[in-house]
Amino acid sequence: MTLAPAGEVRTLYHWATDRCEDEFIPDAPARAFRRADGRMTLLATHRENWALVGQDFTSLKPSCRSVLRSSEHRREGAGRLWIEATWTHDGRHIAALVSQDLEEPTRREGCEKRGLPGRCWLNNILAARSADMGESFSLLAPSERMVATLGDRYPPGAQARFGAFTTSNIVRQGDAYFMIAYVQGEGVQQAGNCLFRTDDPFQPGRWRGWDGQGFAADLGVPGGRQSCTPLPSRALPGEVRSLTYDTRHATWLAVFRARLALPGDAQPVPGFYVAQSPDLLHWQAPRRIVAAPTRARIDDPDIVANYPSLLDPGSKSRNFDTIDSGRPVLLYTVQHLQAGRGSMNRDLRYLPLRVE
Repeated sequence: MTLAPAGEVRTLYHWATDRCEDEFIPDAPARAFRRADGRMTLLATHRENWALVGQDFTSLKPSCRSVLRSSEHRREGAGRLWIEATWTHDGRHIAALVSQDLEEPTRREGCEKRGLPGRCWLNNILAARSADMGESFSLLAPSERMVATLGDRYPPGAQARFGAFTTSNIVRQGDAYFMIAYVQGEGVQQAGNCLFRTDDPFQPGRWRGWDGQGFAADLGVPGGRQSCTPLPSRALPGEVRSLTYDTRHATWLAVFRARLALPGDAQPVPGFYVAQSPDLLHWQAPRRIVAAPTRARIDDPDIVANYPSLLDPGSKSRNFDTIDSGRPVLLYTVQHLQAGRGSMNRDLRYLPLRVE
């Protein structure tokens, strides 16, 4: 099975003309759900988390309000917050997984970055909830909110980022719910994509990571020193950004960004890739969906692309975790460079696909 382009790239959100605030940029993979009132919400958030709302995918527009502001949690030392995943049963009550970036507090405590990529970056996955159809989200109490962590302090002498970072969306299989989080920590945790399972996405403490034998790794306790076993890096060499179940072919699809040399390639090609699995644990070799510039200045002088996610506007699932129509779209962010450097000027684009 392959995903092939089925049309021209289109822009869903154009920052230069559509933004309500400068901070409203697409800086995470797109997630969507259908609200209790029948409307659709799509999140592709930044630290002042925002949303697009519409009757359907083609009518999505910025709601011009933040659903969770990092700046309002600055006094409690919560760092910067990105909503990375959502799940809802009824379209009114929504559970969310939130990436908590603690690099700034870590550096204020004395960590010296020294120009090393990722140094001083401490990150956790927290839980938040909404009771108003996603109009606003609140972090759970500090004693209840932790989903995945490798500790509450950046280790002295560490040379790379440390903690639980990105998550995929949440998906459902039978009575269980799954997500993939990218976890890494020197001396504590092998870097890679870890599969997590729960029986209730509204209870943060019930998430457990795959440990190679079963779902027994509890990463919800700071300093607990439990670790998960990453999924095979040959099949999933990049951070998994979305999971989707193709109901017609009974297969799971994981989408990620990478630079890979596939059979017939003279050299590695940057772009967006997909791998498929029958059970979320065993994955086939990745296939390229489309080439795209993934390194600023090296691949393209003007733009860089990131945060791919797969979404079927015709999905029968309230959480858009299934492909039912055979006509999904690949959503991703394009950042416009200024003199070769990054900028806030970022657009959310999508490429129509067909399943072959």
